Amino acid sequence: MTDDQMIGHYRIVELLGSGAMGAVHVAIDTYIDRTVAIKSLRPELTRDPDFVSRFRGEAKSLALLNHPNIATLYSPVIDGADMHLVMELVRGKALDEVLRERGRPLAVREALAIVAQAADGLSYAHEMGVIHRDIKPANLMISNDGRVKIMDFGIARVRGSVRLTRSGTAVGTPLYMSPEQCRGGEGDERSDVYSLAIVLYEMLAGKPPFSADTEYDLIQAQIAATPAPLVPRIAGVTPSLEAAIMTGLAKKPEQRFATMRAFSDALGATVLRPDATGIIRNATHLIEARAEDAEPVRKSDAIDVAKSRFLRFSRGWSALGGVAKGAVLVGGAAVLAAGFYTARGTDVAEAPKPASPAAARAPSVELSQLRLAIKGSTAGAIHASDFEYVTNGVKAQLLGPAKTLAAAGDAEGQFVLGMLLLDTPALLDVNAAFDALNQSARQNYPDAQVNLALLHQRRKELDKASLWFEKAAAQGNAKAYFWLGCYDQFGWGGRPKDTQKAVEHYGRAIAAHYVLATDALQSLSSGAAAGSPCLK
Repeated sequence: MTDDQMIGHYRIVELLGSGAMGAVHVAIDTYIDRTVAIKSLRPELTRDPDFVSRFRGEAKSLALLNHPNIATLYSPVIDGADMHLVMELVRGKALDEVLRERGRPLAVREALAIVAQAADGLSYAHEMGVIHRDIKPANLMISNDGRVKIMDFGIARVRGSVRLTRSGTAVGTPLYMSPEQCRGGEGDERSDVYSLAIVLYEMLAGKPPFSADTEYDLIQAQIAATPAPLVPRIAGVTPSLEAAIMTGLAKKPEQRFATMRAFSDALGATVLRPDATGIIRNATHLIEARAEDAEPVRKSDAIDVAKSRFLRFSRGWSALGGVAKGAVLVGGAAVLAAGFYTARGTDVAEAPKPASPAAARAPSVELSQLRLAIKGSTAGAIHASDFEYVTNGVKAQLLGPAKTLAAAGDAEGQFVLGMLLLDTPALLDVNAAFDALNQSARQNYPDAQVNLALLHQRRKELDKASLWFEKAAAQGNAKAYFWLGCYDQFGWGGRPKDTQKAVEHYGRAIAAHYVLATDALQSLSSGAAAGSPCLK
């Protein structure tokens, strides 16, 4: 295609780039004198049904979307056998070019400013039922005004649509592909969370968490390998930021954040959204920014390293099945405790070597999902039904690290300490637990806010419970949504009975995969209030 050639009423003026599927040109809309980008499918590919389906799929996906962080589709153009998409022209550079030309990792604030915008666009797309399925640096454009634009919805999936790929066929880019996509699954919102977590890891560490010589080995790493820790080797990465990234990189979708918004909130990216374009400025600024110009960051100290190891221990725990938990605790409790207390001397500067298949099946024993395993019953009594394989002795071993973190003012440590004091008979101290949870909750830690609310609820202080549920719900906590639905349905805590609000809160809890909310909504819809899990 040459300059000044016409496609419909669009005059081609410049070639932007070309690839396996086609080319992208700058063009002028001669009707309204607007500069646009035109994405054209290679003529020989228009005879291939798979490519045509992908091209049309991108048009259908983009037609649903209108967001400042997503490249806008103006219209498709069919010119004889040729197929084109007329799109918003985004001047700038793709993130992969920025990282390549920069030659070193981005600062934490710059990386989070990019993720804040990408997460905002993806969250909107997910709300509209569109899953991107190929998030990677090459598909994130840094525009000349500092705005991030999500590109290439060619393999996006509209929720509920007929699948365009064969079952069992992997779709995506292996370096950034979620484990379920590697296995040939369709993937959902949580697949995009995984891919964006890899992009963030690469921006901070200078390389993705997994690499291999062959595509097969890379896919196996995505399915089974554990990412190297970022604390303390990456300056400015806190244990809480690392924990959010690693949760986003969980192998099982149900262990990741349920929504892109929850992921962004946990990273601390959402609060940067209003200033994100100013932080980024443009691609040239990111490439040329000197290390000495970056904001000073506090280096990790012993507390950070201890917390990082503690959270890594926690995350691995939930991946174990019941039998595996029992075997690990019977055979290795002393080793685990020793490993934690000697973590300060661990060398984490180099990524671990690829694990053997046998080693990959034996998860690293870590403990984060203590906080996911610790559950409040539907009656508000706090217990831990998932702790049946965790001995009181192991819980007692966690008490020391939790106290250390809590004494340092760490919200996560305060939360874990509070739950240990509530859950372990030998350690039971409700008043001390209340104080620890209260300190954590006041630092805006949502799990602590929910469990503090449940303690208030158990004390019949429903007005106070309602306020803490509200605070946790504002951060996307599924259990808080459920309980607010109960409070709205029955008029507890001084709230007026409001069926519409109850339905809304139950719906949000269901969207975040909180099972009891489904039963509550069914009970509300049927009018059988006595059967509600709120009252059991």
